[in-house]
Amino acid sequence: MADSVRLATHAGTWYSNHASELSSTLQSYLNNTGKKSGSIPGARIVVSPHAGYRYCGPTMAHSYACLDINSDVKKVFIIGPSHHVYFKNKVLLTKFKEIETPIGKVKVDQEITEDLLRGANKEIFGFMDAETDLNEHSLEMQFPMLIQTLKWRKKPPEEVEVVPLLVSHNSTDVDYAIGRVLKEYLKDPTVLFILSSDFCHWGRRFGYTGYCGMESELDEAIGEETEIEMLTSRSKLSHHQLDIWQSIELIDRGAMRVLSDSKNDSKYNMWKKYLEITGDTICGAKPIAIVLSAISFSEREVVFKWPHYSQSSKVSNLNDSSVSYAAGYATLL
Repeated sequence: MADSVRLATHAGTWYSNHASELSSTLQSYLNNTGKKSGSIPGARIVVSPHAGYRYCGPTMAHSYACLDINSDVKKVFIIGPSHHVYFKNKVLLTKFKEIETPIGKVKVDQEITEDLLRGANKEIFGFMDAETDLNEHSLEMQFPMLIQTLKWRKKPPEEVEVVPLLVSHNSTDVDYAIGRVLKEYLKDPTVLFILSSDFCHWGRRFGYTGYCGMESELDEAIGEETEIEMLTSRSKLSHHQLDIWQSIELIDRGAMRVLSDSKNDSKYNMWKKYLEITGDTICGAKPIAIVLSAISFSEREVVFKWPHYSQSSKVSNLNDSSVSYAAGYATLL
């Protein structure tokens, strides 16, 4: 490869390409979380959105403010969904050796990259081509926030290396094969995990108009394994108990509850079941799934918590649309 540095291809569009402006913006988001005094001990997994910072930055900051960045941290896995290319039963790694952002660079861990591509792992790990890598925002949007958070926590970015992973579509067997590999890194207290995911994409333009009027209705659908209602032009909204935006939050929080309440060995199956029944369009569902498969091998219960949630707009009718953003973390002590 002629160039070993991944350029910040979304700078200037999805976020500022001016270092001082970007740093100031991200720092203000972090400061406003109220966690200046410290992170959550053992919070080694976070769920973070990946839209433009003006939409999701404040929610994203809640994820990063919880992340247990301490003097021992050395590696950060960043796992995101593929938005532009479809591939199956593989996880793709970056070929670049360094990641550039307007506020600094971070190195890619070459040792872990080589380990993931060694032996039997070659069946489930491969490389992204440069175009796929440069086009993908789910990974890139995490890099500047990570660097700013490292600086905020007085951790020099040059002391940390990243492992970006891109996920598309996997069978359950492959998810668990990937989980068996990642479980070894989950055991390592020097390793953190960032799961890049927006939550519900609601509206006709996203092909999703799911609706639930109350939590008991959602629980009933899960218990009976029946799909929830999809609103159409014939739906009489005046007969529905909640505004659409409130229903969206109810459905999203149901997904959060699955991650919070399920036991380690059932999180993966409950997650897949919930998504099938509700259709909730969580674009990072598959990256989350492979980490849930790794968690299934953990002897200590892993519980997710959700410090912040937001929506790009409050949908009130079928002509509206919105994207939801959730900040989550899980402790691994």
